[in-house]
Amino acid sequence: MAPLKGGPGDQINIPYISNPTANTKTANTNITLEVFGPSSAEASQSPSISTHQHVGFALENITDMQSLTNLMAKYSGKAGYALSAAADTNLHTLPQSFSQIVGTLGVEPTEDNWLRAAQYLDEALSEDNGQRFVIVRPATFYALQKTQRFTNADYAGAANAVRATERNMIGRVFNARVYKSTLVRAPAGGQAENWFCDPLGVYYCSQQLKTNAPQFVIERDADVFLATHIYGYAEALQPPVTAGGAAATDVFNVLVRGTS
Repeated sequence: MAPLKGGPGDQINIPYISNPTANTKTANTNITLEVFGPSSAEASQSPSISTHQHVGFALENITDMQSLTNLMAKYSGKAGYALSAAADTNLHTLPQSFSQIVGTLGVEPTEDNWLRAAQYLDEALSEDNGQRFVIVRPATFYALQKTQRFTNADYAGAANAVRATERNMIGRVFNARVYKSTLVRAPAGGQAENWFCDPLGVYYCSQQLKTNAPQFVIERDADVFLATHIYGYAEALQPPVTAGGAAATDVFNVLVRGTS
């Protein structure tokens, strides 16, 4: 994907591109063209790049001098993780707004729930090319481990069965890659809002991730460190598969309710 070009204050504008209409040709008549221009421009989605987060800390000289550990290096690394985890946590707020939902909060998803989630994406003509993804909390992951369809060699194949039993891995859920994360949103104890999505179902744009070299501040007798992250995220909407265009919806995303 080519880098986006723009300047200060610019906003990402992602146009919807609907299917054109297939018309029947009448003998001895001219074809009526569909013209794509300013007067017939489709709607678009404009996710904002407005989330600005930071991690800043001061390491006092006395603490640094009396430590056998390179504390600045340790805490700088932790700062990178904190910013990444914060972005992930924000992204995991998106599924609660998905309109396509299967399962029950606090109850292990069934095989039928996963089948219905995959069917939703098929009906939306999401490409079943191995790029779909599932993100679940640990309890939901171990519920998958108990589902024979995903772990038994008779269904999943010998290689996936070995990964499930010996390496604690789930290879695929109906050709979707599986990820496990404690950052998946848990609206209440024992609950989880898991993902089953097409990669085109979510927008995430990281505009700037910057770290500043530690600077000594006299007033504090300390080295001060700052890391910042500017980014945006949104649920991506899709135009309908029927010709002619209409309201775009979130058909590439499914919320799979489960256990935490």
